Amino acid sequence: MALKLETETKIDSEPCVVAWDGKLYVGTEDGSVKTFDANLTPGVAWSAHGVQVFAIAAQGGKVYTASNDGGIKVWSDQGNKVADLKTTGDGDICALRVFDKELYAGDEAGNVLVYENNEEKARYNVLEEVKDLWFSPPFLFTVRDLDVTVTEIKPDDSKSRFVTRHTMEGRAPLRVAGRRLLVLARGGNNLRLHDASVDTKFKQLHEVKVSDMIVTSLSVSGDYAWTGGWDGIMRRWKIGEDVLEPAGEINVGSCINGLISTNDGTYGVLAGGKIIRVKSV
Repeated sequence: MALKLETETKIDSEPCVVAWDGKLYVGTEDGSVKTFDANLTPGVAWSAHGVQVFAIAAQGGKVYTASNDGGIKVWSDQGNKVADLKTTGDGDICALRVFDKELYAGDEAGNVLVYENNEEKARYNVLEEVKDLWFSPPFLFTVRDLDVTVTEIKPDDSKSRFVTRHTMEGRAPLRVAGRRLLVLARGGNNLRLHDASVDTKFKQLHEVKVSDMIVTSLSVSGDYAWTGGWDGIMRRWKIGEDVLEPAGEINVGSCINGLISTNDGTYGVLAGGKIIRVKSV
């Protein structure tokens, strides 16, 4: 199935990170957050930080952003400040994810903080910089650029206690899709498919080359994974029971800084200030 560039828009700052919550939220190099509807019509925009937005997440009408100015900022979907969340102060926040109304934040000192209702609920240290993370209860998956660490946590029971269940080779980004874990191999060009179960020791099922250059972005929607990176090619992969199968690609012309796949389409933020929506045809 072919992929088609459906619509695009241009902004005056480099788009760096992207999130979705019924509309598109883009964090930029100048510290602003810009919003777009499903058709990339611009909405509200606001200055979130004095410098580049490092991480962004959105859910339930709230937007979470982090930069190197300390802390995590919480916004309404209209750009009104809701709260400033305290962090450890040990390093910049590199990853923000929302799971079941709880915010998970990973920093460069290896801390993972869990927030509920804008208050810290739990804190764990996985000993290595957290460039990406995913939570599939009770397992927390964290990764930098050498290894994936699988940690069993129960934030409702303990604010700090955890058990390391497994480590495996891998680098950011990563995602868990149902019973499967997807993560980049250390070289940054190959995508690996694992069983996301401790019973099989997170067995590797398949590995496929997805790019000639470093992959920066990975998103999963339904039975499909999307990848993009330095080579400017957005690719789609069908997630089978134990294989990843090619399901279309499109050359978008410049480095893909981030992408996210939704029911309304797949969106990419590109070097040079371009934002695009791609659909399968």
